[in-house]
Amino acid sequence: MWQTIIYSFCFFLLFFFSWDVDMNLVPSIRETWVWNSEGRFGTTSPKIGEDPLKTINGYKVGGRYYSFRTAKFLETDPKYLVDFPLLTNGYLLYEKIGDEVNFFSDAGELFWKKPINSYPRSGYFASPVLYLSGDNNTVFLMDESGNRVGKSELNGRFLTDYQFDSKNKGVIVLFSGGELYRLDEKGNIIFEKELSRDKKESFFKSVSLSPDGKFSSIHYSLLDKDFIEVFDESGESVEEFSLPKFYPHKLYFVTGNDGSVIFNLPDSLAFYKDGKLVWEKTKSKVGGVYQSIFNMDSIYVAVIESEIQVYNTNGSLIRSKRIPPSELPVRFFPGKTNSAFYMQSKSDLMQFQIF
Repeated sequence: MWQTIIYSFCFFLLFFFSWDVDMNLVPSIRETWVWNSEGRFGTTSPKIGEDPLKTINGYKVGGRYYSFRTAKFLETDPKYLVDFPLLTNGYLLYEKIGDEVNFFSDAGELFWKKPINSYPRSGYFASPVLYLSGDNNTVFLMDESGNRVGKSELNGRFLTDYQFDSKNKGVIVLFSGGELYRLDEKGNIIFEKELSRDKKESFFKSVSLSPDGKFSSIHYSLLDKDFIEVFDESGESVEEFSLPKFYPHKLYFVTGNDGSVIFNLPDSLAFYKDGKLVWEKTKSKVGGVYQSIFNMDSIYVAVIESEIQVYNTNGSLIRSKRIPPSELPVRFFPGKTNSAFYMQSKSDLMQFQIF
């Protein structure tokens, strides 16, 4: 009997290691921390993975900025607005109609004050910080010290969308006239394109960057039809396809590390791979323009009809979780590690970890 068991086990090992076996393990997604935004209290930081209290800079609730470093809400003149990088320290104070920007350390110490009359957008790591002109036709590139970096400024016909790289490797910026800029963390050009040269009379609305930064996708309209074009890391077009419907607004979608795209549309959730529709889930009720969607190297996350749905990179549903409609809308953002991401709802911050 024991001899039979040993022979069987040896045969299994021989069979397993003599074939090129690819074990695509399903990621396990767990909630590991939750924080009440108004009450300023939460569960204990997880022992495994990153500590959210040391990772996240802060958050806004009701227009007020809360800093995890000082453990309090910022008390300031209502005429000032606050901008801050989500995953590094410090914050910026500026007036909506003004000509001055002030940068403070995480401890609230004023580091610098400069005569800048543009609106800052710091992204995840503040590298670079985008300063948007009032007419949205120019974006200035600056570092945390308020000094011009890299290309210095981007020009186009009305800024429509941008997305920061989740791994601190720059940003991608799109103007409605088809001016597309992919920049590294120092504001230097990786590639830039004048898309309207080949797509005359098109209106460019939305842009998406893959988690590894190697693919980017743009959404544009021509007459009454919508299109998606996918580019590789050098800016070469690798895919282009049309959408079955026309949407007169920005779309919320993400691009995978393999160039696949998943859309959270007002009326459906749709997954495209190699330029072809793989599946589409129609929503029972048409929603607003903003639809929550997010991705990391190994997962896609979307909110559809008060349910968080998590998909693997092949587009298969691996987990779902109901959330109260009163907590909507929500937004997701990455952590500093590849295994953590966050969700901010109306009341709470929550950390998810991938195991």
